[in-house]
Amino acid sequence: MYGLKSVMGGRSVLSCCSIFLILMGACFAGNFHDDFTVVWSRENVIVDDASRTVKLSMNEVAGASLASSEAFLFGSFSVKLKLIKGDSAGTVCSFYLTSYGSNHDEIDVEFLGNETGQPYVVHTNVFSNGVGGREQRMFLWFDPTESFHTYSVIWNHHQIL
Repeated sequence: MYGLKSVMGGRSVLSCCSIFLILMGACFAGNFHDDFTVVWSRENVIVDDASRTVKLSMNEVAGASLASSEAFLFGSFSVKLKLIKGDSAGTVCSFYLTSYGSNHDEIDVEFLGNETGQPYVVHTNVFSNGVGGREQRMFLWFDPTESFHTYSVIWNHHQIL
């Protein structure tokens, strides 16, 4: 049971420009390579079958990205994330849930890099039927570089949390 414990009427995609990203949850009973597709930078994707975790890392030229092989309607999606310490301006670590087609729906969660000493910012957006414009920026009240923190999106037919 790897990584994603959910998603929406589309695939879930993770893009990583941070030191580590660990997917948590349990929804898939199969093998990682059956349940996910590495979109880019395969060398930065480390699968640990024993702990059923996936680590995405970053090097000097690239982060990594993976996507679920299946589409889902509702559920919960969680990542355990630790951001880059110090001057991380120009990096973005994100995860998003998306559908494809003319009625594009998407939930974005992006962690923006910063200059040393500045607060870290989480940028979110929701697209419904191809229309976004629901951006929110939140300054974190804790240091997301000190340890891993769990971030989740819960989506059912009534609401998105």
